[in-house]
Amino acid sequence: MTTVTQPINTTENQSPDAQNMAVLVKKGTQALEDGDLMAALDTFEKVVVAFPDRPEGHNNLGAMYSSLGELDKAESCFDKVLAVLPNNPDVHYNRGVMRSRQEKFDSARDDFLVVLKAHPKDADTLNNLGVMDYMQGHLVSARKHFKKALKAKPTYTNALLNLIDVEQSMGNSFQAVALCEKHLEKNSDIEVRRKLLDLLSNGCRDALDKASRVAETLIGAGDENNTTRMELGRLIQARTALTVPML
Repeated sequence: MTTVTQPINTTENQSPDAQNMAVLVKKGTQALEDGDLMAALDTFEKVVVAFPDRPEGHNNLGAMYSSLGELDKAESCFDKVLAVLPNNPDVHYNRGVMRSRQEKFDSARDDFLVVLKAHPKDADTLNNLGVMDYMQGHLVSARKHFKKALKAKPTYTNALLNLIDVEQSMGNSFQAVALCEKHLEKNSDIEVRRKLLDLLSNGCRDALDKASRVAETLIGAGDENNTTRMELGRLIQARTALTVPML
């Protein structure tokens, strides 16, 4: 799934301090645009040192740490933002993403639930809650969240692929295939088409394995019908063709 940190907005007047901070933020943003990540990080760190009580600075630094893969540091930044803006759903979303990437699924779920309370039909949040449930084996709850995400945003590919994974995990291969086919009736989506190919190929392999075992059992039981032996040979050839990796 693709997740991004969210910006936060404040409505305070542009005091001299705020203007000075804006200059530093602009400098850090320009460094990002120029591809100089270390200069951007240095600038955003200077912002929080100079203006420790400003939530925007900690949020920007958190986003910066996130892009560098410093997830624990990013989470700490968002903790500091929430100390000032405890009910801000965007910041809870940001922290939830950081926690989920560190496999802190319970605490991440708590953050996403705060977001969901503010935005009950937000597809990204519903999808993320589904992922938290799926990773902890709560498949029924995960399925409900993915379905709600798709109801809010019917073309949401990530939620659809996640729902398909849930159906597979629950042993509902036919339902997983049906979800792909239904989506592809109206949407040309290469990721879903690839998923459909995987599902059908795996289904073919399973069917060939079962058919081969039946043929082998017949031969082992003394079946002298030459057709059975020929069929087993064709099955073995088909299984080999499906299992040999493509170059």
